[in-house]
Amino acid sequence: MAVKIIGAVIVFFSCAAAGMFLACRDRFRADELMEMKRGLLLLKSEIDYSSRPLYEALIDISLKVGGAVSEIFEDCGRLLKSRKASSAAEAWETTLKDRKGRTFFHKSDMDALISMGRSLGGGDRRCQLSSIDMAMEYIDLKYEELMKKYSKDGRLFRSGGILCGILIVVALF
Repeated sequence: MAVKIIGAVIVFFSCAAAGMFLACRDRFRADELMEMKRGLLLLKSEIDYSSRPLYEALIDISLKVGGAVSEIFEDCGRLLKSRKASSAAEAWETTLKDRKGRTFFHKSDMDALISMGRSLGGGDRRCQLSSIDMAMEYIDLKYEELMKKYSKDGRLFRSGGILCGILIVVALF
């Protein structure tokens, strides 16, 4: 009987945790997008006001942002510094694709960031800055969408996880 109770508690909490995770996915994605926006703002100011090499700016930005976004900026800067990439756009795209599995970014997010990266290191400052501005506008729109979706669907997933756990426990007894 004690084994059944322990199993029921484990099943219940597992389902509740799964519901909590599903509810928080959009929130995690929104947080990463805002962290990327912060990094892009820093990159924009580096391009606009500094004359440092791009790899130094990227590595410096990686120290100021957190999470997987920090790793993206750092890896891109290191690729440029070691000259393993032929251009900044290639380094940015390679880094984003390598880090895809470690972030909550969706394909549309990656596509928007890759298209922004195509102007990095090439063209004039104004072109690079406008490309970063477009990426930040995309992030703002996605953030608003995700927060609306989180407020609507988050409660559903949390409640669904708990109810699913209760249903399974009742079915097992």
